[in-house]
Amino acid sequence: MDAVVGRLQQVVELLAVSQLDCVNEWDHQTMLRAFEWAQYCEQVHARSHANPALRSALESRLHDTNQRLRETLPSYSPVMFSELAQCQHKLLVNLLRNPSSPSSIINIFSLDRKTAEQWLDMDQTPVITGKSALKMLCCSSDRSSYSGLQVETEVRGKLLKTHLKSILTQHGNENSARILLDSILHDSAGKTENLYDVMAAALLASDDDTNNLSRDVILDWLQSHDGCLSKLCRSLSPRLCCILSRESVTFQRAYCDVLKRWANSLEYDVMQSAWVPTCSITSDETVTFNVLFDRFRALLNSGSPVKEETETKLAELKVESGDFNVKGISVWTDLILQLKV
Repeated sequence: MDAVVGRLQQVVELLAVSQLDCVNEWDHQTMLRAFEWAQYCEQVHARSHANPALRSALESRLHDTNQRLRETLPSYSPVMFSELAQCQHKLLVNLLRNPSSPSSIINIFSLDRKTAEQWLDMDQTPVITGKSALKMLCCSSDRSSYSGLQVETEVRGKLLKTHLKSILTQHGNENSARILLDSILHDSAGKTENLYDVMAAALLASDDDTNNLSRDVILDWLQSHDGCLSKLCRSLSPRLCCILSRESVTFQRAYCDVLKRWANSLEYDVMQSAWVPTCSITSDETVTFNVLFDRFRALLNSGSPVKEETETKLAELKVESGDFNVKGISVWTDLILQLKV
């Protein structure tokens, strides 16, 4: 117990330091490590509710630490026990409001400092409302999660979704959320591969938002920007698109529409006995029959209900294209036949 109480004191001191000028000495790994400790503090708070002895010890040490820090730092604001449940949230807000914060925090959020400051000025209430979705399981940026995304990318995606939720808590702020997404796209300066990974991580991020409003806003934004959804799907692996399809029916339907457009961009070349991109399609929009085959095969191997819904969609598209059973007439017929092999 002494070790846990001691670490709580260190995290509270960390929150105090995050508001000081010395935070400009933090490098990227220090920043990630700070969020990891903040997450630890949240876990301790969750466990203390079922342990009266631990909670009493934590509250006593918290009181002493607050008093000592208030004597040392006149501007220090005491940390309440209830605030420990949102320790990552509090750390993030402190860093975003601190003009001495290093660029690492802005880079993690995928925003430049000017954009972040604009959002801070717009929202006078805490930037993040509700529990932060940060889950730092390690501080190494080259580790991958089950989805195949880099850990650092997942952090950025969760921060983006958390910030969108904060904006959307106020009715009618959907347009403000889209403006934020527009600014992120603009700041990507054409390097959209990482941007789409962050978008995917935001779509996958779990939280207590049962209405999934932030996810819907991201999907609407992707579909309303010419080619963005198609580029996102192209940049993500078939497996990751399947994971997103399992998580969101809306994404699954949008993904199938993208696959349909890709398939309709192919024409049958009699000389090659193969489906090839039409001449009118630009090089960055081309797909091959094999790409479509791999994508649909992954969906069919995803299990219920994605498998059944994909089978139904393929059957509908085959009927729409003439319901042929002979190869070389309909791309859907040939896809279905190849998928059965």
